[in-house]
Amino acid sequence: MSLELDAALENTGTKFRVFPQPSFLPSFADPETVWISVPQGQVHAGPSDDRMYVTDALDKSPYKYPFLPPHTGAAKEPVQPGPDGHFDHLDVDSREFKSAHMYAVVRRVLDIWEDYFDRTIEWHFALSFARMELVPLIAWDNAQSGFGFLEFGYGRKPEGGLDLSRPYCMNFDVLAHELGHSLIFAEVGIPNANTNTDEYGGFHEACGDLVALVASLHFDLVVDHLLGSSKGNLFTVNELARIGELSKVRQIRNAFNYERMSTVTSEPHDLSQPLIGAIFDVFVEVFQKNLVKKELIGQDLADRSYHGPNDDIDDDAIQQEFDQSYSQDPAGFKLSLLESRDYLGQLLASTWDRLSPHFLGYADVGKTMLAVDGDVAGGAHQDTIRDCFAWREISAGPESMAIHSWRITNCMK
Repeated sequence: MSLELDAALENTGTKFRVFPQPSFLPSFADPETVWISVPQGQVHAGPSDDRMYVTDALDKSPYKYPFLPPHTGAAKEPVQPGPDGHFDHLDVDSREFKSAHMYAVVRRVLDIWEDYFDRTIEWHFALSFARMELVPLIAWDNAQSGFGFLEFGYGRKPEGGLDLSRPYCMNFDVLAHELGHSLIFAEVGIPNANTNTDEYGGFHEACGDLVALVASLHFDLVVDHLLGSSKGNLFTVNELARIGELSKVRQIRNAFNYERMSTVTSEPHDLSQPLIGAIFDVFVEVFQKNLVKKELIGQDLADRSYHGPNDDIDDDAIQQEFDQSYSQDPAGFKLSLLESRDYLGQLLASTWDRLSPHFLGYADVGKTMLAVDGDVAGGAHQDTIRDCFAWREISAGPESMAIHSWRITNCMK
């Protein structure tokens, strides 16, 4: 979402408070106020609008085909807007706030990605349901995106059992990730039994993480904390890379990883790691290019900060140099990060728009990204994309006809 559009929504949209990262993290103990695109006074009780609605179901089991929305059982009363039509009046510790939080996150993430696509994203289930059903709290240790719905339970305690203090509907990354599945089904499409691939499954999981990562960078709390703690050295462990943070030390996946195609299995979450790692690397390198272009850091520092797990590099010295550079122009670093965020959002949206779900492979993703970079950035990052995908061992596989030589003698009778 552009900075201009975000500012415009403050005058026309509906106001909510959202935790952009889990509130158990000290830096995110307080929510951030955001405005969604639905005009003030047009978000109804639920909350609900023309695209989605919350049903705070009671004693509900998770949906499982053939059981689909709408929920017809017992449910809490819909959450009402304040007298001014906004929803920022709710007590953050109340059950009503959790319903409003789920709606606000899903709506804002949809706003962000519709802005990158520059059009409405039509639900993949639109022929069956006009609106997506959001179910915030069920007694379940999981969260799921399904045909016409998102429904969320709770995290688990390390020793087992539901952790009722950690509902997934309060976890921005988990909410955004699950919505990401619906966005990919809508924009990339769905393979059939004969055209599905393992890499399509890994692609889905990686894209869910990327939807969450890009969306989280639309919150000042996240951007300011990220830069304040890393000083722009993003090739290190940080909250941005920790997707679906469950505690101060546990997360679902990590965008900053060293996985390659040869180090993962075909299980979709595991297989997603090289792809999300490659794209995260592209994002950070583009950010560093922006810093170098603006003369905020030198090329030598950018080169040394991008290294593998076994390289003989003085990480402390690199961090000290970033600390010094950041202290001289924090605003310049922030603008560079937001510009890189928007490049990544446009790159992904246009890539997804061009991909086919049939026989999809990671090499198709990389080649399409190259073509899109040519359109959105004049080809400025072609070598970066190639290098990041190559390091992750993403290329045409040995079974591909594309890597074999084709000789004239093979064509002669």
